[in-house]
Amino acid sequence: MLPTLAPPPRHVPLSLRVLNYFNVFSLVGWVFFGVGMIFFWVFAGNADLSFITFRTHEHAQGKVTKVDTTGASENRSRVMATHYEYSVAGTTLQGKSYTTGSTPDPGDEVPVEYDPDNPKRSRIEGMRRALFGPWVSFVAIFPLIGVLIIIPSMLSGIKRNRLLREGILTTGKLVSKTATNTSVNNNRVYELKFEFMSRDGRRSYATARTSITEKLQDEAEEPLLYDPSDVTRAFMLDELPSRPKTINGELEGRPTAAALAVAFPALILAVHGLVLWLKIVLASR
Repeated sequence: MLPTLAPPPRHVPLSLRVLNYFNVFSLVGWVFFGVGMIFFWVFAGNADLSFITFRTHEHAQGKVTKVDTTGASENRSRVMATHYEYSVAGTTLQGKSYTTGSTPDPGDEVPVEYDPDNPKRSRIEGMRRALFGPWVSFVAIFPLIGVLIIIPSMLSGIKRNRLLREGILTTGKLVSKTATNTSVNNNRVYELKFEFMSRDGRRSYATARTSITEKLQDEAEEPLLYDPSDVTRAFMLDELPSRPKTINGELEGRPTAAALAVAFPALILAVHGLVLWLKIVLASR
């Protein structure tokens, strides 16, 4: 049954717009991003990038004060932390360097490299300033995958909101259903193709990708919205989130569902934003 919708332009409630931004595929991306950022902070956040950040340095003579075994390993070799002190312009400073190779003993003298603009930044010559080598930065690919899912999903939400506001309502008939290589919650995602006639008589098509196909197959013809200026821009009303409800032809908001949809991304951003802030504060000390 074709729903009743007011003629465009329509008012799209904020909660409905939020649901379209944070759709189910977007949330998959947020999972990748959130979990991937944990690995990013643990590994890439402790990667030695001295070849980029520590290229200019001066030299001083230092003295080893302590050697510790860390809880980290690299290529099955335990990472060791060597503590030392050195003097710059009469001021005694302390530092810590890491290595998986042999370490000096407490009391040994070692050559120290330090940043002339910030003498507190230093390392023992031949060692590194962080737990891991730069190669562990490859874990950044995991949150990047999340971002690459989130961005097109949110762009799709922008298009959907535009069509809710300006689109022409009609119905389409299912002409094909194809399984994709993607799954959501162990459910196969399918691409469904619907044929419809635009108001100027052109035969056009709308596609939907979903793991819940029942909502798009429960009627002989399914309602859809399309852009009259570009009929390739179309979407099915029964795609997730579910078909918008209307009151006297006006779109009805869904504040509770929107709050739930945005809660998980907000939590992820808050947690990782806090971690970033703590790292900035600690690095400035």
